Amino acid sequence: MSFTLPHQSRCIVAQLAEPDRPRFFAGTSSVFNGSGAENELRLLDFDEDTNEVSSQSFAHPSQIRSIAPAIDKADFVFTVSTEAKIGATPSASLFLLSALSTIDDKGEKLANAAGSLSLLLRIESSNSLKNISNVFWDPTGDKSRVIATGTNAVGVFAIDRALSKATLQSTYSIPSTASSDVLTESIDCGKWNPHNTDEFAFAAGHSLFGLDLRAPPTTSTFSIPYAHDQCIRDIDYNPNKPYYLATGGNDGRVRIWDSRNVTKPLKDLNNHTHWVWSVAYNKFHDQLLLSSSSDCLVNLHNVVSVSSTPFGLIRSMDSDEEGLDGIYSKTTDELIATYREFEDSVYSVAWSSADPWIFASVSFDGRVNINIVPKEVKYSIIL
Repeated sequence: MSFTLPHQSRCIVAQLAEPDRPRFFAGTSSVFNGSGAENELRLLDFDEDTNEVSSQSFAHPSQIRSIAPAIDKADFVFTVSTEAKIGATPSASLFLLSALSTIDDKGEKLANAAGSLSLLLRIESSNSLKNISNVFWDPTGDKSRVIATGTNAVGVFAIDRALSKATLQSTYSIPSTASSDVLTESIDCGKWNPHNTDEFAFAAGHSLFGLDLRAPPTTSTFSIPYAHDQCIRDIDYNPNKPYYLATGGNDGRVRIWDSRNVTKPLKDLNNHTHWVWSVAYNKFHDQLLLSSSSDCLVNLHNVVSVSSTPFGLIRSMDSDEEGLDGIYSKTTDELIATYREFEDSVYSVAWSSADPWIFASVSFDGRVNINIVPKEVKYSIIL
């Protein structure tokens, strides 16, 4: 299913606090150029039964670079944005969404109406945290602590109980043990470790680091100096296997790492022909891994050999191998599907938080595609 945003876009994420409906936030990043066009945060609802998308739009004052919905509150969301004026620097804003307008008694399908955003607090870029690019909520759902990444550092902020003020508690820069060429790079992406909330991973140039948030600002839990041949664009932790994480980079590769043994990647996937902008593990079935790229493609990978699936087995009626509970066959890693519906760089992919078989992606020209994992793949996993 496709949906077209009114302007260019770089980001799409799941509405994490919505357990029942496949909903996604997408943000536009238009430069006004005097046209009077206005950027927006758009909430999209996908109805699998009717294959329809409904939405609610929220006018946004500036270009949206990234979106971070609250984990346990459906109407709280951070955006990182930049005003369309010379010399403007990006800032992070926490908004409260107005009530949703729906067209049914169950409050499910959205009414394709307009809502409003109420600003609660703002985090400005500064000398200690230049050019903020992303905000990350504490994975436990604790709203008193967030992390923001800038080009030169990672900042940990304390948020007061009223959600009205954010105070910078500490900053972490690229470890001094890094090679000199890495130290000249900027921080492009990061991810909070869901298995250990005292660890945060980030990438600077082609190198990957893990920060110990309890330790001095230069202490790292792991480092991979040349994780990719070129700049790393995205990171995602395996939700089921501690220490495992995936990276995507400008070399067109997706790599899976074990942070306890960083001499070489566990998997090296080379199915893209240009920059990989986004990687995303399925939050329930970690053998499913998405990637998107400037080659206009979205790839769905099966990486069962480095997943938490016991023995890498699936049920198969054609197999001669007897398992304890039936007939099984071993699976192998493969490229499950390639989605070719886009005509521009695909900057972001996201799995639904309500349905593990639904995912969305967005390209720079504002096209959103919502797809469902092929039935044969789904049944091979759950049966």
